Amino acid sequence: MSKERIVRDNTIKILSVIFAILLWFYVITEQNPVVPKDITVPVKIVNAESLSKNNQIVLDNSNGYYITLKLKGKKELLDTVNEDTVSAYADVSGYMTLGENTVPVIVSGMPEGIAVTSRSDHNIKVNIDRKVVVQRPVTISVTGNPKGGLATLDALLTPSEVVLTGAESVINSVKTVKVDVDIAGVDASVSKTLPVRLLDEAGNEVTGIQLDNRNINVSIPISNTKRVPIQMVLEGGAAEGYMIVDKLVQPKEILVTGNQEALDRLVAINTAKQTINNLTTDVTLQVVLDLPEGIQLVNANEQINALIDIQKVVTNTVDISNIEYKNLDQKYYVSNPAARTVRLTIRGPEDLLKATENNTTLYVDLTNAKDGAGTYEIQVNKSPMLEILDIEPKNIGLDIKIRE
Repeated sequence: MSKERIVRDNTIKILSVIFAILLWFYVITEQNPVVPKDITVPVKIVNAESLSKNNQIVLDNSNGYYITLKLKGKKELLDTVNEDTVSAYADVSGYMTLGENTVPVIVSGMPEGIAVTSRSDHNIKVNIDRKVVVQRPVTISVTGNPKGGLATLDALLTPSEVVLTGAESVINSVKTVKVDVDIAGVDASVSKTLPVRLLDEAGNEVTGIQLDNRNINVSIPISNTKRVPIQMVLEGGAAEGYMIVDKLVQPKEILVTGNQEALDRLVAINTAKQTINNLTTDVTLQVVLDLPEGIQLVNANEQINALIDIQKVVTNTVDISNIEYKNLDQKYYVSNPAARTVRLTIRGPEDLLKATENNTTLYVDLTNAKDGAGTYEIQVNKSPMLEILDIEPKNIGLDIKIRE
């Protein structure tokens, strides 16, 4: 074989190999090209527990932490990469400054052959706050009403307090720790286990706080009701020359509830004793009720107001000419009684004395009257707050006759 032919054959073989390699690259490139891809990965905060030794805590970010990675690689390999296979974390151990801290984000789990061409962030802002533990009372919010004629007694909460652990600024934002219960239409005592709600001043839920008890046992007794009058209890009195004319309570009656035995015994409720001394003018005051054991108000927030009417004591003289004759046996009659004016000297409250003629009458009791002339005592029908100092004349002569 000639030398030229051998060279030609070798050249053809080499070109064939090169062509095959190029063809192979072409096929591979077309079937598994290099492509870009973006993934968004959540950033985990690690070693946050290390802050506890300094009574510090990481403030929860309600939106979480995320970074976006721009990747490039073979499509076949890149298809296996996502937010579940790649992780990102920020290590807060060693950070002790309260407030905002810049913490590097470390990405791991990226397969060899995948290039990270860019990332949205290399750091995140982490807020560190004081860690506090506080105890707060639990309140109850009751909506709805039981069936007619029934009312609720004081609710029993178990536990009545909860322990909150978390960032100082977050716990300080909690204005209400409560449970909500609806008793609309119930006809028996209520017993439920309800979740605790943490609310800020605007009534929004506060999250990111650890509770020692997430649920509260709530017991609400349901009882019958009764409406009873209120009686004012006073100690002391008006100043010299003055007197208490009236004690007015508003409302006059109050709706109460309690165990049935206590309700059956109850006829009225006294106010707590009010001490007054040397009053010369009317007094308006807010009073509380002296509730018997086993009784409570249906509306615990209802206000009870009292008015003590104080008037000056004065003396007045009045002439009255109209005299009534009472209790005379029907077989008798008074023969031509002469007109008579009686002068009364009366002492009492100033306003009441101004209307003496309207609220004071004279009469003669003829229960034992007999036929013939006789002298009878003139009596006065008056307000119990008026005192008769003198009456002139004290007696009247009458002629009693038998009817024919």
